[in-house]
Amino acid sequence: MESHMDERRLPSLNGIRSFVAAARHLSFTAAARELNVTQGAVSRSVQALEAELGVPLFRREGRAIALTPAGAVFYPQVADALGRIAAASQSVRRLEEGGVLSISLLPTFALRWLVPRLHRFQHAHPDILVDVSTSEHTVDFVAEPIDLALRYGFGPWPGAEATLFMREEMGIFCAPALPRQAPLASPADLPAHRLLVHTTRPEAWPDFFAAHGMAPPDTGQSPGFEHFFMITEAAALGMGVALLPVFLVRDELASGRLVQPFPHTLRPAKAYYLLHGPGRGRSRKIALFMDWLLQEAASG
Repeated sequence: MESHMDERRLPSLNGIRSFVAAARHLSFTAAARELNVTQGAVSRSVQALEAELGVPLFRREGRAIALTPAGAVFYPQVADALGRIAAASQSVRRLEEGGVLSISLLPTFALRWLVPRLHRFQHAHPDILVDVSTSEHTVDFVAEPIDLALRYGFGPWPGAEATLFMREEMGIFCAPALPRQAPLASPADLPAHRLLVHTTRPEAWPDFFAAHGMAPPDTGQSPGFEHFFMITEAAALGMGVALLPVFLVRDELASGRLVQPFPHTLRPAKAYYLLHGPGRGRSRKIALFMDWLLQEAASG
């Protein structure tokens, strides 16, 4: 039998699967049952493989078959190779279906909102290991090993697919003693107090004052903080009045460390978005985590 196969080209994987099954059982009929095809399909695949290799792999002895010397040499090697391909394929499936889910969150959101809830997701999906990092930069999903990010803004988000996650309501909060030291019953009383500034949201105070028909405040002598958790702590310690997302300070309100002296709020035009690389929303681990996040947000 003359081989017409280019040495650099691999033989048909389908032919190898048929050969391995037939060699294991020494039966085309049993191989056909294992592969869920017809006996004729197995026989034709093996014949095509023999033609590719240029050597017979089986001796036909009536209805029985036996390995030729070439087949006996070929069988253990390709059976082992198929096993390794199957194991590698399963590893990749497990990596996609479970494995590590790398998420990038805003610092205060991670600390105050996600981490206290995360045990519920891990209990429901123990095969998915969530790796949390914090950042506010624009994620490059091609260059960075990030599966999912939470960011605040308007969009658009270049190189990413975005899902609206949550809009926020911002209110006025301070230590319980502060309203007793000076009136703080409406937005008109705010200029008499020290205002704590979120340095990455410098527009927050001007937007709040504008929404209530007031001139922008003078924050030149106001202390600045990079993250909401810092402003929350400063406000609880009596350093001044804070403008904070209501959903982030529920524990402080419940414990009495902070009070909301009046109900006037601000609903910013910006919102929180979940971002991932194009097409990656079909990944099981990303889809499960996004669904869980949206359910948690809806439940409050």
